Amino acid sequence: MVLVLACLGAAFGLTKVRTTLESVPVVDVGSALADPVDVETPRNFLIIGTDSSSGLDKADPVNKGRPTGENLADVIMVLRVDPRDGTARLLSIPRDSRVTLPDGSTQKINSATMLPNGPKALVQTIKRNFGIPIDNYVQVDFAAFKRLVEVLGGVPVYFTTPVRDRNTGLLVKEPGCRQLDPDQALAYARSRHFEFQVNGKWRTDETGDLGRITRQQDFIKRAMRKASDIGVRNPSTAVGVIDAATGAVVLDDTLNVDAILALLQQFRTFNPDDLQSQQVPTESSNRGGIAYQEVLWTKADPIIEPFRGVNPFTGPEPRNVLVDVKGAPGTLAQLGATVVDLEKAGFDAEAVSSRSAGGVTTISYGPRGRDAAVLLARQLQVIPRLVPDPSISGYRVVLNVGRDFGGVRAEALPVEQLPPSLQPTTTTTVPSAPPAATPEAPATTTATDAPSTSAPAEGAPPDLAPPGVVPTDPVKAAACR
Repeated sequence: MVLVLACLGAAFGLTKVRTTLESVPVVDVGSALADPVDVETPRNFLIIGTDSSSGLDKADPVNKGRPTGENLADVIMVLRVDPRDGTARLLSIPRDSRVTLPDGSTQKINSATMLPNGPKALVQTIKRNFGIPIDNYVQVDFAAFKRLVEVLGGVPVYFTTPVRDRNTGLLVKEPGCRQLDPDQALAYARSRHFEFQVNGKWRTDETGDLGRITRQQDFIKRAMRKASDIGVRNPSTAVGVIDAATGAVVLDDTLNVDAILALLQQFRTFNPDDLQSQQVPTESSNRGGIAYQEVLWTKADPIIEPFRGVNPFTGPEPRNVLVDVKGAPGTLAQLGATVVDLEKAGFDAEAVSSRSAGGVTTISYGPRGRDAAVLLARQLQVIPRLVPDPSISGYRVVLNVGRDFGGVRAEALPVEQLPPSLQPTTTTTVPSAPPAATPEAPATTTATDAPSTSAPAEGAPPDLAPPGVVPTDPVKAAACR
């Protein structure tokens, strides 16, 4: 959503944008978000597409055969923008990924939005399972999606064969460049039971939700190109896109108008083709009759790493370190005070009540997190014991506040005053194996091969990967605008 607006930045005065942005609805995500950063600092947007049909007419095609009242995270993406070099990258997390939720249960990641304060719960889930800090939150529902496509006048998608999805209502009868209207665009973006025609027979795209993610990412780039084209040619249409977009999203309450305008200025000439898009590699798994996607952590970690914001040559800084401050239920006041002090020192901290907490003060860390643990140890009054835990992702650490805990230092202890066992490694360690399954992280498998989201389904011609994304004729596909 931010990039769609950015593509239109040169087409009109910012007065209109400021006035409209001030009316965007907001949601309180609380302490789960990182502290606000300067507009020149890279930031991560958590972008959620919910399956809520609120705002749609009851007769709308999307409501056919669907239960009412759902508000699951149908699409989960992390957009990282770096104003320093004008780059942007997009990471999709399969909605069926098996993870540990803040309430301690192990479920599909999209279930987090059904917990109390769903946006906050989802942010916490991503931070604790993937080690990705989240700076801002953006939410879009079905009605919002359709309004944007309507203002754009449809979005062009290139198809190599006729395609359909009888669950969502998608139906493209002829191959070639096709302008998808709001109904068909939403049916295409939602399609998990995608079928394509070969020699007059319908074949199923077996990539399911993973193929859908690939198509969604391609659709985003196409929508951005269309927005850029019509915005530059027709400022009044650009203003309509601004109205539709800002009336279609929900933002967190820390993303102020000035920050958005600064991003618009910095990215107004961004080329949609430069958007780097990836997805977390997973494989299908059935547990207790429930179909999950198990994260392949060995393959996922290097893909996730750029979203953690750590300089590979200098290692983590306090702002890169996610700290779970754990303590017994009776110490919540102390935990809260500790969180405040750690955030003053630059850490991204959050209190977590735990019955198992107690004993001496320890810091648990994962395969990449030893230097992050040392940074935290230097900030404490007591010298803690470091505990390696392969289940912890990225630069997230878990501070267990023990009986010997003396609080947080105003200034970090110099490195030379640390005991030899706490000296930093000076280099970042790359994990050699996926995390083990514990209550602190999602259960994983030991599989070594991630599913290819560009591999054709069984029986499909080799030019479909999935259909409409990697077409036979890339020249025609590129010209489909």
